[in-house]
Amino acid sequence: MTLTVQFQTMLAMVFMGIWIGMAVDTYSRFIHEKRKWHWLHFLNDLLFWLVQALLVFYVLLHVNHAEIRFYIFIALICGYAAYRALLENLYKKVLEWFVSAAAAIFRFLYNLFNSLLVVPIKWLIMIITGILLYVLKLLQRIAVVLLKILFSPFRWIGRLVWRFIPKQKWYNLKEKYLKVAGFFNSMKNKVSNWKGKKK
Repeated sequence: MTLTVQFQTMLAMVFMGIWIGMAVDTYSRFIHEKRKWHWLHFLNDLLFWLVQALLVFYVLLHVNHAEIRFYIFIALICGYAAYRALLENLYKKVLEWFVSAAAAIFRFLYNLFNSLLVVPIKWLIMIITGILLYVLKLLQRIAVVLLKILFSPFRWIGRLVWRFIPKQKWYNLKEKYLKVAGFFNSMKNKVSNWKGKKK
């Protein structure tokens, strides 16, 4: 291995140490939670460090064909220490700024989506429902009027026949009719009272 390759390897490992420090802080900011141990935390930590090891191996593969030397670990430690000493506070501030900016953008897009799509659809559904209810009430009134018009001749004929029924001979028939009419009137009143209570 030439000196140039060794220098490139050390420089790459220093940058990888800085990268690992940034990755640890990012991982702690988004995933790691300070509470009692759980198997999912262990699995997350294991996957995180496995990914970091694979990244280091990938960089080594491109720099020196993945030849392991003792100074590689020293360079990684130096890069990590340099990050902790010089760049940690700056990176955390930048990370928090990006998190706040991303949250603000998400809230803006959510409010925009809600204002342009969700709220108009709600209003449209309410308007359509109101129109349908109005049309149903109108059709109900029209049906009642038509039924009254259709049954009016029968009512007139019934009243005319009723006048010619003798009181003594057909007293029982009138009494039964009055009872049936009273029953239907009481049912009509109960239904009207029930509708009034429901409203």
